[in-house]
Amino acid sequence: MKTSQFIVIALMTLTIICFGRPAFAAQARPWLCRAKPVFSSDRPMTYEAVNRGAGRWLMTFMRFDPSGAGHDGFTVSSTQDVAGRSEGSLDGGQWYAVALYFSSGHWICPGNAGESDERSPGVVSSLCYGRDPGECTVKLTVRSRAGGTTHP
Repeated sequence: MKTSQFIVIALMTLTIICFGRPAFAAQARPWLCRAKPVFSSDRPMTYEAVNRGAGRWLMTFMRFDPSGAGHDGFTVSSTQDVAGRSEGSLDGGQWYAVALYFSSGHWICPGNAGESDERSPGVVSSLCYGRDPGECTVKLTVRSRAGGTTHP
């Protein structure tokens, strides 16, 4: 192999390594968000998160223990992309739920995070998340799996 061919291959490889791979997003840090809606039930729960708009959203469920080894007392239990609709289950107890949106390579705390006006029987919590106040781009509905006491 000629030296000029080697240099061309080396430069192409270096270019692919530096610029060709996808940009790595900053780590999501939901414990830093100001608004961290909380809900609880003494029974196991199921949840459904629906992305009603565009963009990439990440639903995060956390627990709080001031003496815990988590981040500022919060321990992330699960995260799930909400491309269209996602669902799952949660153990009984107190939970914090934060939906972050992806923008310019970073996970951003929502401008709106709080209770939805919609309530129905069996619903432990109905939450809305949006980029801006008043928006409900991602709707989270948490239901009790069996009869039990719920605490908003």
